[in-house]
Amino acid sequence: MKLKITSLAAIAAVAGPAFAQSNLTLHGNLDVGLLGISNTSGGVGYIPSPVNRGSDRMVKDGGLGASNWGLRGTEDLGGGLRALFQIQGNLALDTGVVGGPNSLGTTSMWNQTAAIGLAHNAWGTIRFGRQVSPTYWAMAATDARGGRYFGSALTALVGINSASGVFIGDNSNVAFGTVYNDNAILYTSPTWSRVTANLMYAMGETGGKTRANSQQAATAVYDDGHLKLSALFYNGYGNNLPAATALYTRQLGSAAAASAALTARGLTTETNTNRLSSVGALYTWDTFTVSASYMAARNPSKIQVVPVGSTSLDMWSVGAGWRISPFMNLTSGYYRIDDNTNAGNKATQFALAIDYHLSKRTIAYVEGATTTNDGANMNLSPVYATPVAANQDVHALMAGLRHSF
Repeated sequence: MKLKITSLAAIAAVAGPAFAQSNLTLHGNLDVGLLGISNTSGGVGYIPSPVNRGSDRMVKDGGLGASNWGLRGTEDLGGGLRALFQIQGNLALDTGVVGGPNSLGTTSMWNQTAAIGLAHNAWGTIRFGRQVSPTYWAMAATDARGGRYFGSALTALVGINSASGVFIGDNSNVAFGTVYNDNAILYTSPTWSRVTANLMYAMGETGGKTRANSQQAATAVYDDGHLKLSALFYNGYGNNLPAATALYTRQLGSAAAASAALTARGLTTETNTNRLSSVGALYTWDTFTVSASYMAARNPSKIQVVPVGSTSLDMWSVGAGWRISPFMNLTSGYYRIDDNTNAGNKATQFALAIDYHLSKRTIAYVEGATTTNDGANMNLSPVYATPVAANQDVHALMAGLRHSF
């Protein structure tokens, strides 16, 4: 939906340069469905818990991706240079709640993106602000399921984080990698020889400690129209783990003991706690697609904050897709997580979905997944933002509708 600047002429006459946009777009996605899922968690957020609330049926936002809305705009500055901005946040269709948590757990209206920058065809693009991490886009590029909110590389990443034992889900600062970064500077290169690269630095903004709570990321994606190759690296210091752990223990009633334990173990905001790397490939020929990836999640400090947590995990995936017709698409994915800290602990997930394009903007979909969790810290869920009981098998089915504008 384009907002015509001429319709704002009267306001622009008063506001002057503030309305000198050459392009302004209201955009978004509305996605909701009916979900049935077994063995939901009775614990605190994503913290592994054996407490099983049983099966649940619900109206659920986000079967393909979260509902969101926002504004983006560009201004031509001449000589191939342009200014750009984007603000975007969640809009939960099941409850009507607008916004979501940022990296510190504060509710933000523009919790997905709030950034401004400059772009040049020959030099690339630089953006400043809260942004989607380039690691997510690289991961999704070589996943046949496209990093969806149901049974994909994204839900596998959430499963890796929940297995750490210190990820609650009430903020976007996680144990391994991330999806969003506050205070980020992101550079995206032009496409050279079919390769697009991203470099990101997120400042921790901790007085007197430049490295504290900072994060860095680098990605590269090759795309020749048939073959896609991706590589990513993410590194974080502190990553607000002390705050996350305090919240974890406070909700379980042992904050004082946890604080003492953290001090004794030397975990600070400058401790290197978060490292994620991954490589992936996706190939499409005619109407068929196959994909494969490997991901390594490590806590370089090897400080095991909670007894059942993990500091080292691996994830493997394979996927396949078939475009049955111009309107119908079938996708599938298999994801396996192995815990290197707790020998024998593992989780697997298989997802299958069919999408039907009712129009260019509207998709109807049906998705199903089955998950096995073996181990006290394994609570891989097939559905984003829907924690399940640890060490339990989970089955889920969802049918929904997504409209983009």
